Amino acid sequence: MKFKVTDIIAVLVVLASLVHLIIVYPSLPAEVVTNWGLNGNVDYSSKSTLWFLWALNAGMIPLFFIVPKIDPKGKSYAKVDGFYTYFRLVMVVFLAAMMEMTILSANDPHRFDIMKVVTIASGLLFIFVGNYLPKCKQSFTMGIKTMWTLSDERVWNKTHRFGGMLFVISGVVTVIAGLFFAEKLAGAIVMVAVLGTVIATTVYSYLLYRKYNTGEGE
Repeated sequence: MKFKVTDIIAVLVVLASLVHLIIVYPSLPAEVVTNWGLNGNVDYSSKSTLWFLWALNAGMIPLFFIVPKIDPKGKSYAKVDGFYTYFRLVMVVFLAAMMEMTILSANDPHRFDIMKVVTIASGLLFIFVGNYLPKCKQSFTMGIKTMWTLSDERVWNKTHRFGGMLFVISGVVTVIAGLFFAEKLAGAIVMVAVLGTVIATTVYSYLLYRKYNTGEGE
């Protein structure tokens, strides 16, 4: 797997995030908000947690290159290179943005409506994943991994087409919830959408596997 322009951008994003953290770190309060509850309450952690968050994001870059090499079905990544390339960048940017909002909110936890921002961003991420999920080839680390999708490539392909549609729908619902509903209601809607997608795709993969392996259909 080759290092691409998008990976260079990801590295630059991580480096820019590090530079910003180094510059502002001395002026940050001893504790910063790291969790915003749906009830409006916030949880604080030591500002040193920001170094861990940065390291976590930075570590994602080499991890994305290691995973295809240790995955028994690693050759599948070459078939979805476009998706995996942009997925790497999107995840790094997403995590960097979350850390930046934490830094910018350090002295004023309510400077941003964090839950709204995170909800909308998560919805957009779901839509992105949903659009590319049908192109995802069978592997042990990417995609909808159930014992049935991993056992039968036909089940994998159909489940990912079905799951892609559900992810897009869940993403649209999540964005709408983030834009127009109160935090508690939006959180409940998002939870139902996500759990519904997970349960539906799991059950669907089981039913398909049963169908193909009992001679009921091809």
